[in-house]
Formats: sequence, structure tokens, C-alpha cells
Amino acid sequence: MSRRGRLWAALRDRRGVAAVEFALLMPVYLLLYLGGFEVSQAVAIYRKLSDTTVELANITAQYTTMSYNDVNSVEAASAQIMAPYSTSGVAIVVSEISTDASSHATVSWSVPYNGATALTAGAAYTLPSGMVTASTSYILVKTTYTYTPSIGSAFIGSIPMTDQIYMLPRQSTSISYTG
Repeated sequence: MSRRGRLWAALRDRRGVAAVEFALLMPVYLLLYLGGFEVSQAVAIYRKLSDTTVELANITAQYTTMSYNDVNSVEAASAQIMAPYSTSGVAIVVSEISTDASSHATVSWSVPYNGATALTAGAAYTLPSGMVTASTSYILVKTTYTYTPSIGSAFIGSIPMTDQIYMLPRQSTSISYTG
């Protein structure tokens, strides 16, 4: 067979095409699979963080008076809600925001947990529009979590996740804090 005949025979031969296509597409499929895994993990953790925020506010709103230990016990309950995910990266702030007769909001008290920064007691606070009611107290729970992907963290780094909720006290008009 001549050179030209061998060349045409090689061009018509399709036996290795599937293997070549597989080798070219496998990295793309693997990237999509692992990316989907990481996205689903991040969404699951954010849902747990959101559930934690709501439940901590719900528990806090049922008190009429709280001590520092009460607030820390409530905040420590986050480990049960966040399970099976670690709470080592969850920072929590539980605060009470009160409005006066002219609807000016100030921080009544604020207790941080796990490295969070508390709001300054007595400082002015801006409530979301449409939520301000004169002479009312609100429980504010703010949670922050830094999610580090298990795969690809060198490329995208950590992802900060934050959630917060306002809730009215249930047993009284405000929750007194005894420190």
C-alpha cells in the first residue's frame, strides 16, 4: 500500500474516536460533577444557617428576662441545629433593638458568641423600612458562617454566608438583660 493509501486508510479509521472524545470530555464532566457537589453543600449549609437563625430568635423571644448564661445557652444550641455541619465557623449575635415613642431605634443589649462582634448598647440602629413601630422591642439574631469548599478552595477561597431575622418578644413587650 502506498503512502497515500495508508493516509486515507488512517483518516477513515474510526475505532479510537470514542476513546478520544471520552478523554477530551472527562475533565469537563468531572468539573461539573464536583462543582455541583460543592454548590449543593453550600446550599445545604446556608439552609442550616438560616434555620439556626430562626430557631435562636424563636427561643430568645420566649424569654422575659435573660442573663449572659441564658444567651450563651441559646447560642450554644446552634450546634444541635447546624448538625451534621461544624459550628466552629458560626458567629452569632443576639440583640434587642427598641424604638421610642418617636420611632427612633436603639440597641438595648447585644451578646456575641463564637468571635462575633456585639452591637454597641445605646447606639442608634436603623431598622428595615416598613418595620418601625413606636415603643416596640425587636429581637435581632444575626449569624455569620464562613464556608470553605472541600474541593477547589485554592481557586475560589472561602465564601461568607450571613443571615439575620427580627422577631417580637412573645411573653412581654421587651426582654430585660441582666448581664
